[in-house]
Amino acid sequence: CVNAGMWFERFIIIVGGLHRDFLPSSWGLFIPTWVDIWTFIGTHGIFLSLFLLFIRFLPMIAMSEVKIVLPESDVHRHDPIGVAEREHA
Repeated sequence: CVNAGMWFERFIIIVGGLHRDFLPSSWGLFIPTWVDIWTFIGTHGIFLSLFLLFIRFLPMIAMSEVKIVLPESDVHRHDPIGVAEREHA
């Protein structure tokens, strides 16, 4: 949310500054070109790619927390490790 707020703040500063020129004869609305649109899409694409790489190599859930949930880590388990797998095979 903070990044989105900072992005919108910069967007308002830049587009607001480009929206009205100092000369009243050149006042007009800002209409984005294809370069502006693809730059906007590209920034989202780069962010999404970097975010997915971050999640891939530094997962949100720590592996130690996942190992605690595994059945092999249960201290009150009565059957030895591997017996349940052989029974199902």
